Amino acid sequence: MKRLEELAIKVMELYRELENIQRGLPSCNGCRECCDTPSINIEATILEFLPLAIHLLKEGSIERWLKILETTGESDRCVLFDPRSEQGGCSYHSFRPLVCRLFSGSYILRKGRPEVWACRYLKPQLTSLYESLPECQKVHLRLLSIDFFLAQERYPINIAFKKALEYTCVSLFPELRYKGA
Repeated sequence: MKRLEELAIKVMELYRELENIQRGLPSCNGCRECCDTPSINIEATILEFLPLAIHLLKEGSIERWLKILETTGESDRCVLFDPRSEQGGCSYHSFRPLVCRLFSGSYILRKGRPEVWACRYLKPQLTSLYESLPECQKVHLRLLSIDFFLAQERYPINIAFKKALEYTCVSLFPELRYKGA
């Protein structure tokens, strides 16, 4: 558990750094349009969900989430999406993965030129601010430096979440490996 908790702490530190960089930027004010899409369109890594998996383990609700994830398909939206949530559209907003943190608050390099990575509503406002935005590729490199194995492959968001829950369970309880986890 200690190794997993150390990794989760490093991921949360990265998330806090991003929040500090992005503080004061124009926000979507809870539009949620980007969240309301099939989960196959949103990718994340196992490592990004490790802090949430540990939180859910301590909360005692991993099994409940695994059951929910068993019944979701690629065309379903993210299981964490809650249109009634007061903080964005995520039921665990403080644990949301990088894609949710970077979209509409970062830029990517396309053919060596910066391009704001944002929704159609925020892109015009953020384009003039791109120099103060984090670069997606650099943030992902930081994630890879935390744990290459858990951060190297991206999956549709529900699959990444499920794999993080399973990885946490199997790491802590190896006997579960033979019970389908």
